Amino acid sequence: MLTPLQQHLARRLADSIERLHKEVEQVELWASAVSGFTQAVPDYEPDATSVAHYLKPGRPARKRRRRRAANPNDWRDAKPASA
Repeated sequence: MLTPLQQHLARRLADSIERLHKEVEQVELWASAVSGFTQAVPDYEPDATSVAHYLKPGRPARKRRRRRAANPNDWRDAKPASA
């Protein structure tokens, strides 16, 4: 049988080892994050984007025109649908 002092020491040692494991995991996480930030940003290639196949080669994308809001006075000048 272990004495209460030995049980207490064993419990404290186990807790310390568990805290050390958690800290090592956190250090590994931060090390991988920092290594990701040290890599160079890749060059931008517009032909490699996911929308590149919607554009014609060598031509800039067209801007869409916004529809005009309906003028409430336009209905007076309009012809009826039956005409």
